[in-house]
Amino acid sequence: MKTQLQKRLADLAFPQLRLLAPGPHGLSPAVTRVLREYTADYTHRAPEFKTCYSRTVELLRELFHIPDVYVPLVFGHTGSYNWEMVAVNTPSDFRTLGVDIGSFSKRWAQVFSDRGRQIDVVHADWGQGIPPNRLTEEMRNGYDLVLLIQNETSTGVALDIESLCDAIRSVNPDAYIGIDAVSIAGATDVDIGRIQPDYYLWSLQKDFSIPTIGSVMIVSDRAADLARTVTDRGYVLDLVEWLTRAESSQTPMTVADLTLRCITARLEEMKAEGPARFDRHRRIAELHHSWAKTRGLSLLAEPGFESPTVSAISLPYGITGPQLTARARVHLNAQIAPGYGATADGYIRIAAMGTTTVKEIEQFLDGLGLILDNWEELS
Repeated sequence: MKTQLQKRLADLAFPQLRLLAPGPHGLSPAVTRVLREYTADYTHRAPEFKTCYSRTVELLRELFHIPDVYVPLVFGHTGSYNWEMVAVNTPSDFRTLGVDIGSFSKRWAQVFSDRGRQIDVVHADWGQGIPPNRLTEEMRNGYDLVLLIQNETSTGVALDIESLCDAIRSVNPDAYIGIDAVSIAGATDVDIGRIQPDYYLWSLQKDFSIPTIGSVMIVSDRAADLARTVTDRGYVLDLVEWLTRAESSQTPMTVADLTLRCITARLEEMKAEGPARFDRHRRIAELHHSWAKTRGLSLLAEPGFESPTVSAISLPYGITGPQLTARARVHLNAQIAPGYGATADGYIRIAAMGTTTVKEIEQFLDGLGLILDNWEELS
């Protein structure tokens, strides 16, 4: 017979497994419909493919405020490939500056280093951000290319990329800027025409709520011109070839029309929700924060740098991230994540991505609190 506690937890459990970890995130309703109904109706060189590709690009331009001097590219590979694409398609003698504010941000710099490129890195302790004045100082060292991350998934830290781009250009107006937006693209209102990055890239399995079947990179015309000056661009990562094929709504290597259909469905879903989706993400993140504060717990992110899509929350003494993650799976049918790397034991990470609602997060946090309050009884 179930105890009263077990009944309360059962009432708060999701009927189907909910992915509330930073990624891959749960599928959105529109994406789920595409996957359920998909049939292979045409080849990747058919006119229908071009129509599908064109619609995807049209929606990307609309929702991300992309001017004509930029080209959105859709790939069949994950976003990590695009780190290397930037390295391959920029001059080897470019002085490059990267950032390290967590486990994932430093990997882009590592890609450059592994390719024999000179790259300096701005470091911040986990949980800390990088203010604009720090980049202003660094830029006085004469960098040609700066690689930023908008949202660090391992720590729940978000950077103010608009202010950082302004800081970079205040010293070198001609500097090229790359932005990795893998765990935030779609959750905040990004105006490409305002921030003017040269490369803005993300994967699909985070806020886009699509399986890991592709990625997107928005590329400036001047980045395209720069790539044309580079020899040995390779085959798969040749940016010039991708841009050339995009002019006719095509790709040099096969990108599944399923990827395009999923992106289009998700973008139409975002468009239908309108600006309310930004408020929803913000409200969910605030729920994470207030829940933690009420329990005497803290965020890993320092004030002013809290992510709207990932919250890394400290845990009470004697309870580890893997333990609480496991109990959330058993009792609430929800998958969250422990902290990452050195923070794995002391933190959990909860996402505010996709079409997750405020009500669902309220339900989940009530259940998570119940687990913490009755930790010994549930042991």
